Amino acid sequence: MPAISAASRKLKQLRQRAGLSIRQVAQALGMEYGSSYQHYEDRYKKPLLPLEIVLKLVPILAPAGIEAAELYALAGVDATGERPAGAALSGAGKSEAGGRILRIPELDVRVAAGDGLVGGNAKVVEEWQLPSGMVRQYSTAPASDLRIITVMGDSMEPTLQPGQRVLVDTGDRNPSPPGIFVVWDGLGLVVKRCQVVPHSEPARVRITSDNPKYDAYERTLSEAYIQGRVIGQWRWL
Repeated sequence: MPAISAASRKLKQLRQRAGLSIRQVAQALGMEYGSSYQHYEDRYKKPLLPLEIVLKLVPILAPAGIEAAELYALAGVDATGERPAGAALSGAGKSEAGGRILRIPELDVRVAAGDGLVGGNAKVVEEWQLPSGMVRQYSTAPASDLRIITVMGDSMEPTLQPGQRVLVDTGDRNPSPPGIFVVWDGLGLVVKRCQVVPHSEPARVRITSDNPKYDAYERTLSEAYIQGRVIGQWRWL
């Protein structure tokens, strides 16, 4: 039988350096002890760990002084979340020529709702691998801040359609300049237009839909619960 991967051994070392037990990390990840998480330390044989696991481990191990870059390396990406050119794709046994590759998780917003787009319990349903140049023409956000979600509902019609995928920069939560954002409305994550009300004190945000059947409303900036700016969309013609 092949030996466990170097990434698997390194993960165990980082967890031990953080002074955490397998049980503690498994609980923080919402996984079962002794099976789901322990598999990545004791039985995982692929050369790279899944990016979704690494993204969840960063906030768990960071308080103990474990640098995010050390964890990103286990998934084959650099400190920005980008994969260097020529690096093997996890589980595919192939290499990517001609540029860097961004690995961007697609989240199930119905599950991520309570924790937002960067919560530890956000469910990753897919991992997109896009050429860096495809994104860098429009955004310099680190790949670790990018998420892909599905538009739910018709509040942004005709601009965005239900079921359409959008690319979100979770590091940009400031609606100045105005734009389209993902916000928590108290029941779920929704896509809306957000704009700061000029000269409001404390700062207030006007939240609107492109579909006229939905009413606009205002919240203070701290109560708007903005999760990130929508910077791109994907749709079939």
